Amino acid sequence: MDEEAILIKAKELGARDAIIIPASQVVVAYWVRLKCQYGCPDYGKWRTCPPYTPDPETMKKVLGEYHRALLMKSTGHTPATQLAVSVMFWLYSQGVFKAFPLGSGRCYLCEECDIANCPHPERAYPSMEACGVDVMETIKRAGWNNSPSEDGALPHFCMVLLW
Repeated sequence: MDEEAILIKAKELGARDAIIIPASQVVVAYWVRLKCQYGCPDYGKWRTCPPYTPDPETMKKVLGEYHRALLMKSTGHTPATQLAVSVMFWLYSQGVFKAFPLGSGRCYLCEECDIANCPHPERAYPSMEACGVDVMETIKRAGWNNSPSEDGALPHFCMVLLW
């Protein structure tokens, strides 16, 4: 699939910026998951948060099966995750069946999570952090930073593993 077409579509779907990087540039660190476990009030309360998400060791194995990843900037946790999922579904329609989205922050689709019977399994995907992705180091390796946009908002990041 043409990478330029993916970048154009990502922006059409709402990405403030998008870049395709080697999957080997995605940094997974065990400390990231610890930050979820110790310090986050959402730990264990959402299907898309630890301990229900892939652990860092599993994420490292998954990343080993990919060569490219689409990294995107968005405006908030929910828009970032929705963006990643929308891009994944578009990629599916283009024959890229291996695409897998990783959002930002916890899931906000429901007020309370029914972990065993999620009513939105087609839209509830884990965040990068929940899987141990060191987002700040990953964006740094991609040549990005966490600087506020012109309107003063901090960017939120999401990703779609491509192929």
